[in-house]
Amino acid sequence: MRTKFSKKFVEAIEPSQKDQLFWDTEVPGFGVKVTPKGKRAYFIYYRNRSGQQRRPKIGDHGSITLDEARKTAQQQLALVASGTDISAQRQVERSVGTVAELAERYLSEYAEAHKKQSSIKTDKANIENHVLPILGAMAVGEVTRQDIDRLKLAVRDGQTARKLPAKPRGRRIVRGGEGIANRVIALTSKMFACAQEWGLRADNPAQGIRKFREHRKDRFLSSDEVGRLLTALREARQQQTESLSAIVAIRILLLTGMRCGEVLNLRWKDVDEANACFRLPDSKTGSRVIPYSRDVADDIGLLEKSGPEELVFEGRENGSPLSLRRPWYRIRELANIDDTANLHSLRHTFASWSVMNGLSLTQVGALLGHKSSQTTLRYADHALEAQRSYFEKTGSALASMEIADRQSSSSSS
Repeated sequence: MRTKFSKKFVEAIEPSQKDQLFWDTEVPGFGVKVTPKGKRAYFIYYRNRSGQQRRPKIGDHGSITLDEARKTAQQQLALVASGTDISAQRQVERSVGTVAELAERYLSEYAEAHKKQSSIKTDKANIENHVLPILGAMAVGEVTRQDIDRLKLAVRDGQTARKLPAKPRGRRIVRGGEGIANRVIALTSKMFACAQEWGLRADNPAQGIRKFREHRKDRFLSSDEVGRLLTALREARQQQTESLSAIVAIRILLLTGMRCGEVLNLRWKDVDEANACFRLPDSKTGSRVIPYSRDVADDIGLLEKSGPEELVFEGRENGSPLSLRRPWYRIRELANIDDTANLHSLRHTFASWSVMNGLSLTQVGALLGHKSSQTTLRYADHALEAQRSYFEKTGSALASMEIADRQSSSSSS
């Protein structure tokens, strides 16, 4: 039977001994099925490119309104007209599983092949701590942009924040916030990009999701703070209140601008003492050669050497790197430096003072191993201040020439 559907008409259909099909005259191909038990379900009807008949369900009357069903029917029939087989697409989506299964495949097939171990570890933590609690049980094909926005807000608001069972090295606290929310959205976007490549869904619901504006904390130490820090490190060594390894590691972070992971994962084979440089086979931006100063060479000379494959800064557990977190807190307090300065601040300190002492942003980027010049632009204000100082010195020197010329003229007269 064909008629223009209305809510009154759909609800007035009396059940029969078998399924009844009714067709809407306003949207050809849009129908409603009434079962013998009185259940009413909206659907569309079409033939695919092979001529096979398809009748995918839109939704049950009551859980979806007639207007919503008609609008969905129009959208789906438009896709059919462009060549999409809605039923086949749904079958694929049902077979691909949940977001949790996508995450597992992402880690094993993409991350393990293309990412560094430290990045894989971070991805695993973000998936377990943030993605799975919010989206893990959802089918890959059912995730919408609204779901991704919901994930973003949930992480920002700390809905996934919690304390985890402690490890030997101390407490484990999962935190939320805007920064971690942005990292999670970037990770989710990559997961769904992989899903697209693997044919698991046609689009990426996380693509183009607006991220939160982040406020960089490029804390660096003033000259007074650097002086107090070096004094605190010397006193800690003299009084043996901290291990020699921790003291040397902190000094190397300050005097080279290396990343904390690069220093703590150094092996003796990476230390080229003959040429006074570190040769990193792998870092965040690939292999690097990092020259070091005489002061760093003297610091390294204080350490007890072991085999080439052994860590330079080994922790309590054999084969694990040293933890600098607690030694840094104690040294920082001894140096009367506030708690806004973390270990990464030492890298910013090296970079900032390099710029203020005359190095260009390009040169500093090379020293720090920045892959993109955009990363080094954060130090542009320091470069401006350094240039201002040079201009003032040059301007003063030129201005003094007039004074000297006047003095010479007056003496000759």
